[in-house]
Amino acid sequence: MLRSDKSLAWVRFHSLPNSKRYPENEAEEGIILSRAYSLGNATLGTDTSCWQIECRAKELNPPYWEVSVSGTAATTFADDDERLWCANVSEIHWRQGTLDSILLAIADEKTGPTMWMNQQTGKIFAPYDGGFDVFVSSPEEVGLLRAQFGDWLSDHPEGL
Repeated sequence: MLRSDKSLAWVRFHSLPNSKRYPENEAEEGIILSRAYSLGNATLGTDTSCWQIECRAKELNPPYWEVSVSGTAATTFADDDERLWCANVSEIHWRQGTLDSILLAIADEKTGPTMWMNQQTGKIFAPYDGGFDVFVSSPEEVGLLRAQFGDWLSDHPEGL
């Protein structure tokens, strides 16, 4: 949905060379983590306060997703297929090496959509199975990221 908002400055990067979608070994998992933290650090900053937004299909959620607890908030919504999703938002610090398990679960499509948003800037880092969507402040910032991480860009004309 974020990509459909044409007012947002957006760019997509691939998580593995040659547009490979899923890792097959530890070396490829290492590439995914290296790229994830490089792009996350460039987008969110290092050791910064972020909102971690995790969406899970409601029927797959353990009971604790239904409850708001200190420092988190949860809500339920439906997508175009009328599947119910539960979004859990919690405050975390984006730190290199602390999110390996969730980043690899996202890369293997073993968990629902998850993204991080810098609380001060509103910039968003949204990994998915196959890559990373990055939403930043301006088209100029997109250009800087494209220049810095150009080898990770798609050849697709729409950047997908």
